[in-house]
Amino acid sequence: MAPDPSTVVVTGEIITMDPRRPRVDAVGIVDGRVVATGSRDEAIAACPSATPVLELPGTIAPGFIDSHVHMLWGGRGTEEIDVSDAASVAELLLRVREFAATHPAGAWVRGFAGIDAESLAEGRFPTATELDEAAAGRPVFLDRRAHDGFAGTTALAAAGIGPDTPDPPGGRIDRGPDGAATGLLVERPAALMVEGAMPAPTLADRLRWLRAIQPRFLTVGITSIVDPALDAAELISYATAAQRGELALRVTGMPLGDGEVPPAERAAAFAAAGVDLTDRDGEHWRIGPWKLFLDGGGSMGTALLHEPWPGTDDYHGNQTTSTSGLHEYAVWAAETGAGLGVHCVGEAAIDLFIDACEAAARVRPLKGLGFTAIHAYLWPTPAQMQRLRQLDVLVATQAPLQWSFGPGLVRRFGVEATGRAHPLRSWLDSGAIVGGGSDGTGNGIEAPIAPLWAFWQMQRRTIDGDPEHAVGPAEAITAAESLALYTTGAAAVAMAPDRGRLAPGCVADLVALEVDPLRASPEESRDARVLATMAAGEIVHRAD
Repeated sequence: MAPDPSTVVVTGEIITMDPRRPRVDAVGIVDGRVVATGSRDEAIAACPSATPVLELPGTIAPGFIDSHVHMLWGGRGTEEIDVSDAASVAELLLRVREFAATHPAGAWVRGFAGIDAESLAEGRFPTATELDEAAAGRPVFLDRRAHDGFAGTTALAAAGIGPDTPDPPGGRIDRGPDGAATGLLVERPAALMVEGAMPAPTLADRLRWLRAIQPRFLTVGITSIVDPALDAAELISYATAAQRGELALRVTGMPLGDGEVPPAERAAAFAAAGVDLTDRDGEHWRIGPWKLFLDGGGSMGTALLHEPWPGTDDYHGNQTTSTSGLHEYAVWAAETGAGLGVHCVGEAAIDLFIDACEAAARVRPLKGLGFTAIHAYLWPTPAQMQRLRQLDVLVATQAPLQWSFGPGLVRRFGVEATGRAHPLRSWLDSGAIVGGGSDGTGNGIEAPIAPLWAFWQMQRRTIDGDPEHAVGPAEAITAAESLALYTTGAAAVAMAPDRGRLAPGCVADLVALEVDPLRASPEESRDARVLATMAAGEIVHRAD
């Protein structure tokens, strides 16, 4: 039977992430917060009399924090198809056909396809016609890593996309030699054209998705997250779940900006829709910095680079938000204290973001505002790292992307350049505050969310398809640094200094691990189970 969450003493082998008392034997908890750490006697003395004592197995550490994960989208995915692990176009289409057959005629077939053309046997993506045939005429839309999408001809028609439809700002409708849309929609503005034609999910849908997905996070020891790029309805869904006591995890939600709309106008529209943008210090739900997409990604070859992408006709990547729009958001975010996180993958996009941050810093110092370079993995330079550190800009990085995107980067740029991507060692040596994350959804096919798996990846630097050989071992980090990225570092990105540590005043979120992550080999950490997860003093997961 779970202990009363209001008061409990937890004993065991405990890593606190508090430099004053890095390892202790007990943690005293009152009303879901830590009141004491130290010996068993010290913890008991700090709690009311008759406090129950709970001895947990394994090694105890602060609850893990994922500083960039799409949990709500993952919840949606529990009811949709995911073909991210398809080995061929033929297999993908077969799975779409089987999924569609279980749904009424005319119903949308929606899902995820985190695929690369090179990873499919045919060396290409599925076409709009093929998707329509597989779904027997039902409209099909497959999301590709929250950036791009694949749509069937029926879905394209529903969105009003035809031969003469112009590309949206920051996006591209891929077309064949005849001018007809191929079904590939490059970057969010293009994908949103089809998503906007789909029946909108209800509040009840989103609440159901959140209930379905949270156990997957708790099972791997994640107790807090940052969910980026949320629209008004998604923000309201999180706030409602928190009000109803349905959030076991602590969530910082980043409102999604639009570089084509002035930030004050965008914020007013969110407020008019019912979003409380002042809710920045809640226990289980809070508003974080705003989010902008500045460029594309490494897997599709759309990140903004100084040099052209290999094999292209002087194509440097995609700039999703205009430079003027970026500067307007950055200055506004500093003036209002709202903060800003920017998706900037390529080194050219990182330069643009730094310039915008410098403009914002002339208005107000950025420290404590949550300005964050998100991803920043394609070859940031030492000079860029120093500029960001001097500006007090945080970094949200995702080791699982090196694993999943690595093979495609090797094909395009070679092993040496790929080894310099996701430069964790360099980021930490620069003095930057770095938060770890997955950029996953919790569905487990493409980007694993398990922090223990990420510990292995950050220390071994391997890529999908070649788990025995390091790619860029000079950028590997230690076990202690890996743990810090998913605790204290991610807490900084989440703007939650009372998380990621077990110290008086901090939230009583912790995990009991099958191994000691500071003493185990990377492989032992990767393969270990989370024996128990505690949130606010209450056990919310126990391994079988």
